[in-house]
Amino acid sequence: MAGNPLYQNDPRWENSIMGFGKTETIGKLGCLLTSMTMVGNYFGGNETVASFNEKMKQNNGFQGPWVKAFQITAVFPNVKYQKRIECDNQDAPLDEIDAALAGGSLPVVRVDYSPAAGVQSHWVVLHKKDGSDYQMWDPHNSPEKPPTLVGRFGFAGTAAQIIQEIIFFGSGTLAEPKPEKTSTSSKPAPKVETAAPTATLQDDADALIIAPTVNGLSMRDQPKLSGSNVLKYLPQSSKLVVLEDAATAQAKLGKRNNWFRVRDIEGKEGYVAAWYVTAVADPALGAHKTSQANKPSAPTKLVVKTSASSVSLRTEPRVASSTLITYLPFGTELLVIEDGDAASKIGQQNQWLNVQTVTGRQGYVAAWFVKKV
Repeated sequence: MAGNPLYQNDPRWENSIMGFGKTETIGKLGCLLTSMTMVGNYFGGNETVASFNEKMKQNNGFQGPWVKAFQITAVFPNVKYQKRIECDNQDAPLDEIDAALAGGSLPVVRVDYSPAAGVQSHWVVLHKKDGSDYQMWDPHNSPEKPPTLVGRFGFAGTAAQIIQEIIFFGSGTLAEPKPEKTSTSSKPAPKVETAAPTATLQDDADALIIAPTVNGLSMRDQPKLSGSNVLKYLPQSSKLVVLEDAATAQAKLGKRNNWFRVRDIEGKEGYVAAWYVTAVADPALGAHKTSQANKPSAPTKLVVKTSASSVSLRTEPRVASSTLITYLPFGTELLVIEDGDAASKIGQQNQWLNVQTVTGRQGYVAAWFVKKV
C-alpha cells in the first residue's frame, strides 16, 4: 500500500470513533491518524485507517481521541517517531525538512487549512521537495485542489509561513542540518551582567516537562475549576516544568480530576489540569483549536524563542569549545534575565542575551538566532 493515498473522509471509516473518544470521528479529527497510516505504509506497512485506529487503541496509542504520535512503532515496527518541532508565530525551519526528506524521512506538518479567522488545523504528509514548494499527501480527499503545500495553502504565505508544526517519522536516524554558525567577528564579547541564579533543577532530565494539548489552557492558583482562580491562559506552545516527583507525576498524565503544580518560562507557578497536557517527549496531538474564551495571555517578561536549528547555549558570550553547554532545538522558549534594553539586541549580529530555560538552566545565546515571543 506504499504510496497509495488514504483519506479520513473515506465513507468506509469516516464515521468511526477516533481512539478512546466519545463522539469524535475519524472524518472530523482523523487527519493526523490518516497521515500516520500513510507514513507507516510508505515504510512497508499494510494498514487501512480503520485498522490502524484499532491497533493504536490496543497499544495505548490515544489519550482520549488524541493520537500519541510516538506510539507509531507499536503498529509499524519499521517506523520511528524521530522529532517534533513547534513553529507557531515564526517561520518553520525548512532546512530541517529538506535534510529529513533527503535522508529518507517523512515530515508530517500541521497547517491552517482555511483563510477564515482563527486556526483551522490540519495535518498533511510532505514527501518531496518541489522547488520552493513541497509535494504532499493530503488526508482529506479534495481532488479539485493542487497537490502541493503552497499550491493548496498559499493563502498563508510561503512554505515556511504555512507550516505551524512538524513531526518527523523515518526508518533510521533523522538527518539534520548542521548546527547554526555563530558569527566569527573579532569584536570583543559584550559585557553582560549575570542575573542572580534562581532555584534550578539538578538537570533537565530530572524534570517532567509538559505542554498543553489545547490553546488557552488555564493556569490556576488552586487545583480546582473556578471562575475566580485563573492566573493566566497558556498558549499551546508553552513548556511547563512539573514541580513534583517526575515518576509520580507521569502517572497522572491525561487523567481527569488530576492536577499538576507547574512553573512556566516566566517563573509563574500554578496548577494545570492533567487531562489537558501531555509530556513534551510523548505528544498526544488533537485538533489544536483556539478557544476564543481563553485567549493566551501576553508575556509579562521578555521571552524569546530560538529561530534556528541547534542554537548554542554557552557559559559566556563568546564562541569557544569550552563555552558550549548544549544545543537548543528550534523554537525553544528562553527567559531573558539581564537588565537594560535587551529587546533591542534581538536579531542583531554580534549581540548576546543572557537567558534561562524553563528548568532554570542559565547561559548565553546569540541574539541573531532568537525572536521575541
